[in-house]
Amino acid sequence: MTDIKPKAKAKPKKNENVENKYFSHKELKCKHTGENKFDPEFLELLTKIRIECDFPFAISSAYRSPQHPIEMRKSRAGAHTSGKAVDILCRGENAVKLVSVAIAFGITRIGIQQKGSGRFIHIDACTQDDFPEIENYPEETIWSY
Repeated sequence: MTDIKPKAKAKPKKNENVENKYFSHKELKCKHTGENKFDPEFLELLTKIRIECDFPFAISSAYRSPQHPIEMRKSRAGAHTSGKAVDILCRGENAVKLVSVAIAFGITRIGIQQKGSGRFIHIDACTQDDFPEIENYPEETIWSY
């Protein structure tokens, strides 16, 4: 892996608009409420993964407000509500590369959807600390949709 430090804007505080040259505010905000509570540290990690993969990431979902319709259907808040999760549209060789690079950068929560037309990879950096109300939160897991 290359040791490249991404050039990002000054590090904002949590719950401020977060973006950089690879990921726009529009991509990272909640598509339902418009809030951008994307975690700045996760953005730094995501940017390093993007640079190492060396292909553009099309983000289909990033931060989601607890009021987002997808989150409202769940019995408990999902990883996207933490601001530390993204769904990246990709398939084939790019999907394999993304998963490999994400693991190399310490991502231990990966979801894979590689059937049909809506193929994506979910990566997140959530831990038990993000969801203290959930007993034995799975910090190391991989799943398929």
